[in-house]
Amino acid sequence: MGIVVDHQECMFFVGESRKMEGPVKKINEVFCVLDNQPGATAQLCRILKKKRIAIYGIGVFGDTARLSVSKPQETLAVLKENGYAVEMRDLLRVDLPNRIGALMELTAKLGNAGINIEYFYGTIEEKQRRGVIILEVDKPDLAVDIFINHKF
Repeated sequence: MGIVVDHQECMFFVGESRKMEGPVKKINEVFCVLDNQPGATAQLCRILKKKRIAIYGIGVFGDTARLSVSKPQETLAVLKENGYAVEMRDLLRVDLPNRIGALMELTAKLGNAGINIEYFYGTIEEKQRRGVIILEVDKPDLAVDIFINHKF
């Protein structure tokens, strides 16, 4: 996963809720509110490090962040214990090939199915074969279903 950074509202990807075939998988996200000040993200990371929770991906945007971690339920508990406001959300994790038009193919298929993209982000290096896109959509189960046998 790529890393994007932002404030005391954090969203954390905390594991897949069901096993699916295909390039699109449903995951859970923990939303956490951060203080928008220097060191807030470092403090959050320090709390997770002390509990030996690995961070696989993080997106911090203003006063919100999104995070994929090794121990989702423990992450929720420890952040609540430390005074963070957190909640679970359904997201999609898409394994996308590194080729021109792949992102257009993904977004067009979602739009054609009447699925709205609330936000997404991702990253890939020029020489990597595949990248990861994280999306929040208004119909995550439908989005997973329409990509079950899809090949990018």
